Amino acid sequence: MAQAKGSDFQFMVIEEATYGTTPGTPSGYIIPVSSIGGDWFTRRLIDNPELRGNRNAAAPVRGNVSVNGSAQFPLHMDATGWILKHAVGEPDTSGTGPYTHVMKCNYSGTTENEDIPVGLTIEHGHVGIGQYHSFTGCRINTLTINATSEGVAILDVGFMGQDYDQDTSSLDAAPTSYSLTAVDHFAVSNIEEGGGAKTNITDLSFTLSNNLDGSQYCVGSSGQIGALPSGLATVTGTFTALFEDDTYLTKGENHTESSLQIAWTQGTASLTIDLPEIVYEPASPAVTGPAGVLVRMNFRSYYANHADKTVLKATLVNSVSAY
Repeated sequence: MAQAKGSDFQFMVIEEATYGTTPGTPSGYIIPVSSIGGDWFTRRLIDNPELRGNRNAAAPVRGNVSVNGSAQFPLHMDATGWILKHAVGEPDTSGTGPYTHVMKCNYSGTTENEDIPVGLTIEHGHVGIGQYHSFTGCRINTLTINATSEGVAILDVGFMGQDYDQDTSSLDAAPTSYSLTAVDHFAVSNIEEGGGAKTNITDLSFTLSNNLDGSQYCVGSSGQIGALPSGLATVTGTFTALFEDDTYLTKGENHTESSLQIAWTQGTASLTIDLPEIVYEPASPAVTGPAGVLVRMNFRSYYANHADKTVLKATLVNSVSAY
């Protein structure tokens, strides 16, 4: 009997119009993935307290359904738009090719005070053995992006969802796929801090959290959550830089507002992430030996009065006309 292989794995997303319901005619989109983590689907067993006149335990009963997993996606200037849309917000798209897609927390297109999209049906396709696992009512809880001096840029995404199913055929036999190749960190075309270009940052990582509430289980719902509402959109992060002066430390000590921007460019396509308003947690640099000293700055993004009115803005430029 054939064994499933990671090289045959396929990750597909289908947008839901109604939370937890896969459309009758699904339109799937293949998102290139490097690995998946977490259990994705679990249902624990609960001890049965029944006393039956002997010491043998009665059969356990089923607990609630839990859909909670992660996936690691190489940055692609085309397919990544689906991840950004469901992590940040519905895009405001302009242009005639290339197209510019601007996504901001708390926005749906240009409409303010809006949530992230309703949800996704996600399919894990073990194509080599013809086994397909689908997860309905999925929303993106966390999105982590890390920039280093080399390697492929990776988006680490945490998902939560409502239910699980399995089949021997895909929900969409002819999904849409994309052609652009993965982006490495040599494609970082710009890093700005406080509005000025920086060349001394060695590592940058930040996480957007939508703080989904996964506790909304209803009586009589067969163990499925009834809703997966989002909470406050928060962004926390860290960067490491060559310790050349006290600029970053002084900003942290004085609680001075700053900003961060990072951009990747691949031909005419690009992705720019803006954190318009941030503050640092001050921390003095550690000296661990005779080699060069680094300063490590933790930061938090927020919205106070910037014109973008968001904790995070993603601007994606590519040949895809709509997401």
